[in-house]
Amino acid sequence: MGASADEIDRQINETRDHIDENLGALEKRAASSAMRYGRIAAVVVGVVTVAGAGVLIYRRMNRPSRREQLQSMLIEALKDLPESLRDLPHEATARLKKPLPSVRVVVNGKDTAKEPGTFERVVRRVAPAVVGTASTALIERFTRDPDPAERSAVAYD
Repeated sequence: MGASADEIDRQINETRDHIDENLGALEKRAASSAMRYGRIAAVVVGVVTVAGAGVLIYRRMNRPSRREQLQSMLIEALKDLPESLRDLPHEATARLKKPLPSVRVVVNGKDTAKEPGTFERVVRRVAPAVVGTASTALIERFTRDPDPAERSAVAYD
C-alpha cells in the first residue's frame, strides 16, 4: 500500500539533516565573504587615508615662498598690459568715453514705482553673495602660483 510511518520519519529526518548541512555550509560561506569584504573595505579606507595625508603633506612641504608668489603675480599682471605703453592712454580714454547705458522700465504703460516682486527680492538678496563668491574665486585664481613645470619655463622679456 504505502510506506510505513517509520520509513516516512526516517526520510524526513534524512532530508532535514541534508538541509541543515546545506544551510551550515551557506552560513559559513556568507560569514567568510562578509569578513573578506570587511577586510577589503578596511584596506581601501586605509589606502585613501594614507594617500590623502600624503597629498596634504606634499602640498605643505612644496608651498612656494612669498617671493615666488609675488613674482608670479607680477608676471601675470604684466602679461595683461597692452603691447605698447603708448597705446595705454588711448585705450583708457576710449573706454572712459563710452557712455553707460540708461535703463528705464515701463510696465503696462504706467510709469510708476512699485514694490519689487518675490523674484526680484530673492535676486537682490542672493546677488551680493554670488558676486562675492565669484570675485573671491577670481582673486584666488590670479594669486595662485603656477604649476612647478610652468614656473621653470617662465621667460622674462
